[in-house]
Amino acid sequence: MPDWVRSCIYRAMTLDLAAYLKRIGYTGPVRADLETLNALHAAHVNAVPFENLDVHAGRPVTLSLEAAYEEIVGQGKGGWCYEMNAVFGWALSEIGFEVLRLGAGVRREALGDEAMGNHLALLVRLERDYLADVGFGSSQVHAIALEEGVSDHAPVRMAIARTDDGYWRLHEGGPGATFSYDFRAEPADEALLAARHEWQITDPNSIFCKTLSAKIRRGTTYYMLRGRMLETQMPGRSTQQVMDTPEELSAVLDEVFGLEEPELEALWPKICARHKQLFPHAGGRL
Repeated sequence: MPDWVRSCIYRAMTLDLAAYLKRIGYTGPVRADLETLNALHAAHVNAVPFENLDVHAGRPVTLSLEAAYEEIVGQGKGGWCYEMNAVFGWALSEIGFEVLRLGAGVRREALGDEAMGNHLALLVRLERDYLADVGFGSSQVHAIALEEGVSDHAPVRMAIARTDDGYWRLHEGGPGATFSYDFRAEPADEALLAARHEWQITDPNSIFCKTLSAKIRRGTTYYMLRGRMLETQMPGRSTQQVMDTPEELSAVLDEVFGLEEPELEALWPKICARHKQLFPHAGGRL
């Protein structure tokens, strides 16, 4: 494997690839080709929820592959971009894929270069380069060729475009969609990733500190939880549901995402206050 792959993070690790494949429910061929990459990508986002429960609750979160693996595979929990893509990238490299960690900037278009490093994505090199990202809220289902264009991830569309200053920009929602992130096809600045990770787990202005979030795929059904609000997107339609009690929210976390939040009662006032900020016109059930 090329030195530029191993130098990123995936040195000789003693983690169990078979256990990871079991965690995501993948039983297909294990080959370094596009078909396998897409199958693994889809299996991960349909099995492992994107979630920030530990960050939101103020529990310690460590930026390391081993810690992410233990959380996702050992404990059967979910994770956010720094964890999800760390584990996914490691698994791909173990299979034989050439993997490059990318430092990206969510909403760089609005926030400027200060956003860089607030997201971890992956570049996978096959006959061409592909963007792989199981940690962008589970919205991307399969690898995306690194060329300008639109791809279908029903019920979501993704678009990749070049920016005037030489970055690639991924738009979630199709061409020109405001929710996006920027990146260059070059090795991540690991020190910058670490600094942005620390900010996002400690600063009260961090969206991950402010809003309890969980997202997961079930085929073409996409579940997105923000505090008390659960939105379910399907091709051509969507529904919303507001949880009125900690018990209702606990049931949704368990039944939809396979998650448990042990401090939900203590977090409930914070969750309710944030709900009023995000959804000022939503009362009880919708």
